[in-house]
Amino acid sequence: MEAETLESAGDAAAFVLSRLPHRDTAESDRAAFLDAATGRALSFAALRRAARSLASALRLGLGLRRGDAVLVLLSPSDDPLLLPPVILGVLAAGCVVVTARPDATAAEIAAAAHASGVAIVVAGPEMGKKVAGVVAAPLLHMSRSPDPRAVSAEELMDGGDPTALDTLAADRPGAWDAAILVYSSGGKKPEAMTHADLVAAVAAAGAGLLDEGQVCLASLPAWGVGVHGALPLLALGLPAAGVTTVLLPPSADLRDAVASHSATDVVATPDMAAALAAPMAPQGKLITLRRVTVVTPAPLTEDARQALHRRLPWVDLTEMSDLTEMGTEAGLEQAQVAPAELGALLLGQPEAASPLAIQHKGKMADQISATNEVVRLHSCPGTNRNTST
Repeated sequence: MEAETLESAGDAAAFVLSRLPHRDTAESDRAAFLDAATGRALSFAALRRAARSLASALRLGLGLRRGDAVLVLLSPSDDPLLLPPVILGVLAAGCVVVTARPDATAAEIAAAAHASGVAIVVAGPEMGKKVAGVVAAPLLHMSRSPDPRAVSAEELMDGGDPTALDTLAADRPGAWDAAILVYSSGGKKPEAMTHADLVAAVAAAGAGLLDEGQVCLASLPAWGVGVHGALPLLALGLPAAGVTTVLLPPSADLRDAVASHSATDVVATPDMAAALAAPMAPQGKLITLRRVTVVTPAPLTEDARQALHRRLPWVDLTEMSDLTEMGTEAGLEQAQVAPAELGALLLGQPEAASPLAIQHKGKMADQISATNEVVRLHSCPGTNRNTST
């Protein structure tokens, strides 16, 4: 059913969900993502449930609408296992993922939020503090907050109802609707991917990953710190292809990690890729490696490319130079979306000088089902409130 819906509607989230291992099979219990620093894993079944639960909560609990923009901000201190279900969940809700580079200033992020008319911000503590008081949209914490009044995406994923998303099957985005907008540091125009772009990117990733039991290593910098070109591949393409992705901290020795995880694929920054081809690298550790994807703001130099080919002649090398290769550049007028009046779980907006928060009463189960109670936000000066659908 999910696949049929996608083929007619061009819905990228449904496309990914339809390609995850079926929830009633043993394959669904296999790890989709593994945090190498902690040993914690997120299974394919857990990824599906978390994304659908978050999508249901965003639409039926928080009152977001199809086409609303959700600003997702990430930093090295965030739990890497939360990002994939957040990205997939926002898309499954029919909303637009808006993100900015972590090195963007608070003013640049605020400008991006205003230009795209974001309805809500999802961020961890570090980025939440960075934009407190400068972004008018309310904050949904990425992970559980010590503040008992604040709601987090993690709680919504754990306490939401994944089956409730089925009630929104008729209200899905189209193939040419915006799916992801990325604002570069200092840039005025976002780089955009439509749902059709995402479907093509995910399908291409699956076409190149046909072996059984593949394991991909991804350094956290390549995941999103400083460059976002790999975000669709890591968060959507690899799980849709059934690949287990091991998320490495920046300090990890990539060669040792390839050996210990019998990795077939690596997604890395140029510096980490160069370390694989270092003259002193024991090549026996890399015998399982088949593909290296280098995520870089600009193409590799010819010397760097030749060095990788000389040291690793059996490895296929792919360069991913930011999102522009996979998407299109969108003007600010094209990036406008229509933020909805947030309801249900939202109380009054704090003063602009205070950290923004989404507050709640009672237990999560009560919050998510309490759709009859609508508490309006105070108006937010400077926020685009276009109400067209």
